[in-house]
Amino acid sequence: MSEPQYPSATGEAPLRRIPFTVAQEASIRALCNWMQIAAVVTILGAVGKFVSAFTPRQDFSKVIDAAITFLIGLWIYQVGTAFRNVIATDAADQRHLMEGFTLLRRVFLLQSILVIIVLTFLVIALVAVGLMMATQGSAAR
Repeated sequence: MSEPQYPSATGEAPLRRIPFTVAQEASIRALCNWMQIAAVVTILGAVGKFVSAFTPRQDFSKVIDAAITFLIGLWIYQVGTAFRNVIATDAADQRHLMEGFTLLRRVFLLQSILVIIVLTFLVIALVAVGLMMATQGSAAR
């Protein structure tokens, strides 16, 4: 399976090695560790949500919630792995960075879509409540 190539803006070959200082590498390594810890906790939360969907108070919307949570956890784990490869290898630093940024974009795009959906339902609910109050106020007169 061929890996995607990310050409640079100038059309040159991608950077194989980006020189980081020891402190920068330590910072990136710490970031990767925390990203992967957060991802594992998120994935465990997704498993818990999935299992709770089949408890006596069955709520199958939790299956969708579990799937979304699992995707976010999986992608964050993969971002940590891609960024760790930047400091662990000298083979394709720019490619690993681009892979990580692409996965981060997926996470933030999914979260943005979810926020837009929630805000849309909030506006619809507020309009409905406003209309109900307006019609009940005029009927009481």
